[in-house]
Amino acid sequence: MNLFRAATVTGSRRSKTQVSGKPRNPIGKPRNYHGRRELREARQLVGRDLANEAPRRRIPVWLIPGIVVGGVFAALAIAHVRVELIGQGYKRYSAVERLQALEEEKRILTAHVRELRDPARLAELAREMGLSRPDRVIALAPPGDEPRP
Repeated sequence: MNLFRAATVTGSRRSKTQVSGKPRNPIGKPRNYHGRRELREARQLVGRDLANEAPRRRIPVWLIPGIVVGGVFAALAIAHVRVELIGQGYKRYSAVERLQALEEEKRILTAHVRELRDPARLAELAREMGLSRPDRVIALAPPGDEPRP
């Protein structure tokens, strides 16, 4: 088995001849292939004491004011929502109180109507006014209708 046979790599603009036998990734480059950027970053780390070095800033400087403004805006929005929520709570509380007052008034008025319609009370009022039960009832019919027997 020949591990060092030449093979062309597809996936680039021009074909390159490489030593075969290394595992390849889907785009046709060896699996241990590093791009120029990765190699440059790796060279910067050679000979440096990473334990005593301050970490590098990862957020661009120009983005920090935007983050601060966005945070302030979000805090103001949350405060506004909380104030509105408290206001709605007060409105709900006053509406519940008003509803309870109306239900109490309805209960009192219903009791008053029942008292006014009470047959015993009406009979007592009739006696006080001098009214008596009729001896006979005469049914009146509109003209053209026959009287009921």
